[in-house]
This record gives sequence, C-alpha cells and structure tokens, in this order.
Amino acid sequence: MLHYVGLLLSGKPPQPKPNAPLAQEWAQALSDMDERAGFHRLLLDGGQVSLTLCLGDARTALAQQSLQADIVYLNARSPAAAPLAAVATCCKRGTRLQFVHPPAAPDAEAIQTLKVLGFRAVTADEWVFDPAWPVQRSRQAPRAKLTQPQHCTVVGAGISGAAVAHVLALRGWQVQVLDAQAGPAAGASGLPAGLVSPVRSADDGPVSQLTRSGCALMRQHAQALLVQGHDWEPSGAWFRRPATTGAQDAPPAQWLPEALWLQPAALVRAWLATDGVAFTGNARVHRLERQGEDWVCLDEAGQELSRSPLLVIANALDAARLLAPAGGATDATLDAAAPGSPPNAASDSPRHQAPEATPALAQALVALHPMHGGLSIGPCAGLAHLPTQPVQGRGNFLPSVPLTQGHGQDRFWLAGASFDPCPDTPATALHQANRERLAQHLPAVAAALAPQFDAAQVQLWRGQRCVSHDRLPLVGAVQSAPDASLWISAGMGARGLSLAALCAELLAARIHGEPLPVPARLAKLLDAQRLQRQRA
Repeated sequence: MLHYVGLLLSGKPPQPKPNAPLAQEWAQALSDMDERAGFHRLLLDGGQVSLTLCLGDARTALAQQSLQADIVYLNARSPAAAPLAAVATCCKRGTRLQFVHPPAAPDAEAIQTLKVLGFRAVTADEWVFDPAWPVQRSRQAPRAKLTQPQHCTVVGAGISGAAVAHVLALRGWQVQVLDAQAGPAAGASGLPAGLVSPVRSADDGPVSQLTRSGCALMRQHAQALLVQGHDWEPSGAWFRRPATTGAQDAPPAQWLPEALWLQPAALVRAWLATDGVAFTGNARVHRLERQGEDWVCLDEAGQELSRSPLLVIANALDAARLLAPAGGATDATLDAAAPGSPPNAASDSPRHQAPEATPALAQALVALHPMHGGLSIGPCAGLAHLPTQPVQGRGNFLPSVPLTQGHGQDRFWLAGASFDPCPDTPATALHQANRERLAQHLPAVAAALAPQFDAAQVQLWRGQRCVSHDRLPLVGAVQSAPDASLWISAGMGARGLSLAALCAELLAARIHGEPLPVPARLAKLLDAQRLQRQRA
C-alpha cells in the first residue's frame, strides 16, 4: 500500500499527462472529486495506491493529519510560501525533503529555517530530517505494534466486516471472516438496494462532512468492483423536505450529484472476493480468549474457529456480548441512552476469559440497540409518472432498480425504510407508514402506487440496524494500549452504506499509522473511545 498526501490551497490538481502511470484512473478520480475544502481520499491501482488530497490552508491541514512522511516534495523555495514548521512535525528521522518545480534551491531564509527545524543539507535542493535532539514520541503518528501484515480475523460478514476485510487484505493481511449465518450479508446488509447519500445540513456540519467523504469512497468502490446499471448506478438524488406545519408549499428540492444507489450484498461479495480474504459461514463466535500473542475465537462447544494476532469485531449488536467483561454484566451505564435500548446487552454473557474493553467503550456497547426497518417493494411495469432519479426525504424512494425475483430479473421501485424500535410491527403497518411518508413528499408517486398497495402487490423486506448512543459508528481500538490488537467497527445504524468504507479506511489508518482519510476532528467523532473524551 502506497500513500500520498497532497496539499492544495484550492481547486483540483492538474490533469496527468496521457502517458503518465495510472493516467486514466487519475483523470476519472479527479472528474468525480468536488472542490470543497477538506480531505479527499482517492483510491487508484486497484485500491493499492491511496492519494489523500487536503484542500485549504496547508498548516491547518497538516495539523489535522496524522502521518510519518518518508519523502516530502515542496514546490516553493521560501518559508513564506512553504509551511516548513508544519511539515517538520510530520517528519521522522531520515525523512527526505526535496524542492521541486520550479527547479530552484531554497532561498537563504528557507535554508536557515530548515536548519533550525532539524534538517541538514544533502544537496542544494535535497535535505534530510536529522535533528541533533531526540524526536519526541508525541511528534509521531500513533502506530500499532502489528504494522507487519500477518493473519487477521474479522467477526461479521456484513457491510462493516467485509469493508474491513477488503482494506486489510489490500495491505497484505490474510483475513479470515467469520459469520454466524451461512452466507455473507445475511442481516441488514442484505437490503435489496439502498441509496448512498450524504446528510444535508444548513451549516454543512460534521455528519454532513463525514457522510460526503463516505459516499465518495463508496462510489469509488462501486466503480471498481460492481457492474454499473446492474449492481449500482451513479444516479444522483433529489433531496426533498416536506412542507412544515401551516406552510403552503414545501421547500424546493435540492440536487445531490454525489448520491448513488447500489445493492449492498453485491458489494459485500465483491469485497470478500479480494485476494487474501477467506469467508467461513455457520461460525458463530461464542467467546474470545487471549492465548499468548493470539486472539482465539471459540464456538459454543469450545472448538477453535480462528486464531490470529489481530482481531476486528464487526458483528453489530453481538459485539456487546463478545466484549462483555468477565463475569457478564457491567455496571457501566450511559446517561443519555437511546430510547428502546436494552438494559444491558451483555447480561447473558457466560463467565469466561474475555477482553477488557475500556469503561468508555463498555458504556457505548451497553447502549447499542436495534432499530427495525421495513422496505416496500413493487414492480415498475405499467407505472407512469415515476421520478427518473431517486428521491431522499422522509425515507428514500428508488424509482427503478433491477432485482432478481424467482427465475428472472425485472425492475422494481423501493420505498422506505422505517426506523422503529419495535420488532413486531405488522407488515400492513410498515407498508402504511412507507405509503404515508411517500404521500408527504411525493404525493403524485403515492397516488400512482396506491393500486399496488391496495391490491397487496407490494412485498416487504425487513431488517434490523445496530444503532449507537449518538447514531455514529464505533471505530477504533477496544483497549487504549498503544499496541492494541483488538479493534471494533460497529454501530453503523442507518448510515452503513454511507460510512462503512470510510470507517474501514479509518480503522486501517489507526492500525498502521497511515494518513487519516478525514481530518482528525472528524475522525474523533467516530472513535470507539469518544465517551471518555467527551466526559472529560
């Protein structure tokens, strides 16, 4: 895995020369990239070359990054134009710094600044970071003990676990994926089709920025691994808000060009087909044990399912049971636990030697709770006046998606999905709720579909989401030790399609000490240990 970090004040980098390596991929990635300030992760060469473009002030961007650079290229010759002090904080002993384009050596002021910062000259335009003083550990990016790829186990073969398996395999790991069900994507990831769309907010807040970055990554994975028009479509979507109480008209619709629909199960299968990934079904992990340097996954009979030095828990609600402290129940509670959350998700855990999650993560695990959804699905044949693009509002509407039913394939519309704490809501009630939501923001569509609903020609897909206390995923180390070997990526809630790929990239960055895919202030919002920081 080769990582580049590029710093740009604004706009997009220049187009590559036609004969440059990866020129076509690079041009396509640039055409899909927006020009808003922030971080933009672009994946090239089958995902094994990563470019993180940081748009905006270079000093601000580097302060939000976490990396140990091997080589630094600067295209400015004075410290006024090149943020030399900020660059030095991202260097390790031996990092090379080269002045390039225009081909000119640094000026006298830059030379003096470089010497003060700990660089020494090799040639007129090449320097090396080699300070006379010890480099403090706080200056270095956090790097786990297991930086050399070995064998890894991922528990859970939904969209979270498959994304983690894929990114680790690209980095050289041999990944064993275990799931309690016979096949992958057996839970909420088995959704027939879903809309990948960023969250819109008036202030473009943190969740909007996270979901926009996540959607851009999912689009790249879909382009590389799925069949356009069959498994996914870069459709865009309209965002419609229903009219507020007392208002005559609804607010105008907004166009979301970065949105797309895809079939999650197809992407899960593609991720699990990555070289180095092996899937084992009907393998429910009953408990975890630490034996020497390895984590051992055991079934209910005590038989070993997998053994590896690195373990990632990505099995949604079942994560609370596996990571419960020895003895079962924990006294940790969350002050603002979400409505409908179980009193203690780990209370039925048997006594066994188990990993010791930090108190902050234990609190977050206790608060994981299910939210149930129902998706209404009907045939498109004979229908007119349906939108040509998906619509997002109170629920989503996909007007035409190819789905396999029985022995053939046809096109279907999909409407939903509900977000209900009750698992036993009757199918008729779920259909009615989806129908009412359609009537609020797409009344003409609701009228066109009414005959199918009335004639009971509409199918129902049910699923269960794993939701955290603040509706953001838990991504990071289970223990707070610097050499952590047990990690978690769970709690995607209703945003799994938008955030799963981003969470996997962030997890790999934490494990390996790689450049962050998003600014540190956003990465902290997904940190599995964030409750400890928030309360402090």
